[in-house]
Amino acid sequence: MKGFFNIVRWIAGQLGPFILSFILIIILGAVLSLSDVGIALISKRLIDGAVSGDISMAFKAGLIFALVIIGQIVLQSILSVSSVKLEEVMSNSIRRKVFSKIIKSQWMSLSKYHSGDLLTRMTRDVGIFSNAIVNTVPDMVSLGVQLVAAFIVLMFYEPMLAILAVVLGPIILLISRVFGRKIKKVHIRMQETEGEYRSFIQEIVQNLTVIKAFSLENRNLLKINMLHNENLVWVRKRSRISALTNSVLSLGYWIGYFIAFGFGAFRLYQGRATFGTFTAFLQLFGQVQGPFEELAYKIPQLISAGACAERIMEFEELDMEDEGKYAPSWENAGVLFENVMFKYDSKKPVLESTSFEIYPGEIAALIGTSGEGKTTIVRLLLSLIKTEAGKISIINKKGESIECSPSCRSMISYVPQGNTLFSGTIRDNLYFGNPDATDEELKKALGDVCAWEFTRELTSGIDTEIGEKGIGLSEGQAQRIAIARALLRKSPILIFDEATSALDVDTEIKVLRAIKCLKPQPTCIIITHRASAMKMCNRVLKLEDGRIFECGEKIILNPRSEAI
Repeated sequence: MKGFFNIVRWIAGQLGPFILSFILIIILGAVLSLSDVGIALISKRLIDGAVSGDISMAFKAGLIFALVIIGQIVLQSILSVSSVKLEEVMSNSIRRKVFSKIIKSQWMSLSKYHSGDLLTRMTRDVGIFSNAIVNTVPDMVSLGVQLVAAFIVLMFYEPMLAILAVVLGPIILLISRVFGRKIKKVHIRMQETEGEYRSFIQEIVQNLTVIKAFSLENRNLLKINMLHNENLVWVRKRSRISALTNSVLSLGYWIGYFIAFGFGAFRLYQGRATFGTFTAFLQLFGQVQGPFEELAYKIPQLISAGACAERIMEFEELDMEDEGKYAPSWENAGVLFENVMFKYDSKKPVLESTSFEIYPGEIAALIGTSGEGKTTIVRLLLSLIKTEAGKISIINKKGESIECSPSCRSMISYVPQGNTLFSGTIRDNLYFGNPDATDEELKKALGDVCAWEFTRELTSGIDTEIGEKGIGLSEGQAQRIAIARALLRKSPILIFDEATSALDVDTEIKVLRAIKCLKPQPTCIIITHRASAMKMCNRVLKLEDGRIFECGEKIILNPRSEAI
């Protein structure tokens, strides 16, 4: 019950900004429902007038009938447009909130979700939920209005028939409730398998080169068929439950309708009802029992929407980042680690009492075997993860310091491993570093990383369109664009995580020399395995067994590495 009220409160929060539009939709639906009851009464007068030969009564009833139909068409059009608009606006509002939660949450809190699952929740789950709130809920209110109005009118003409319709209705709702519980479980599993299916497709598309290189096309076709079939199993289960529910509900409706038809025919035979009254009986009985059946159909939809709401509400539990103190605008900055300890989950600590200092303006290489924790150090500096113990600070030449927090990212430019370009133009990608950069600044940054020559020779220069992950550029070209993007940020600290691995030695040296000549000179931390990069550094720090050691002039290299 507590969970139910939490969902209701959350729904109320989503509806808050759109409550007037929501109320308008409910009012329009209620008016349309009342007009249906009115049509039953108008049709009675129309038929009775025609049968009795009262042309005046039949004509008036026919005219009113036509006006009501025209009014219904107009109101239905307004309702349709209003519903579509509200559903779209509300969906976008929820997606914005979810997206905001995602990008502002702590990195570790979000890492348990696969990107495909996140997309499923933001698209499919939000769509199902919004549709239910904007359409299903107002429909249920309209059905309730129609039920009450038709019941009152039917009680006036034939109390026994009205009571019979009301007695049959709750039985239909009870059946729907029983099947609805099963539908919720099946719906949640169906959405989960849909997320797994999307996640797999997304990873395959992103790594298509690897799939082709290892000749795994057929294997992955089999895997996607397996995932598709698993999703299909749950879709079929849901459809079978829905079909069974619909069959039982339809049977209940037609049994009631048959009883009403027989009762009305018997009254007609006795001469206690006119043809118009008989027609009204059937319409009004349908408008009392029909809403029960429709409500029974709507209940599973609401249950599915509730399941979707629960999946979306999980984002409310994400731990948000604490921005910390406002980062100062220092021209120079260094890094200080003091007895830092960190571990992932309950595993062995990756860093254990790790202490080191990189001075402002210094270029330091960070080396170590794979898995030692070099990337972990970067994540700690970027405040993507938090230390278990110890302290990380940003320092300057005056001896001032500020503890690392998400706000300190404004002082750091980061070039991660791999290709991290976005689809769009080269200019668009560079603007990620500095949206206000001038053409001269763009040209200089590209020149500093030996990228101006090849970019100006492209079809549209820096306005050349590139695909996802930099398709259209070589790995080395994409890497240089990423470095130029970082330089445009003009931060006092630069972090290169294997950022020159795709460059030839000569180009790598030119890029690092250009960084050394920047004014003011940034502090540069280079994670690398290449001796050519280490030669350009003031110091080499080696990470081993969770601790940092400073290397001297003689550096032990892997036999496959380049000689110094």
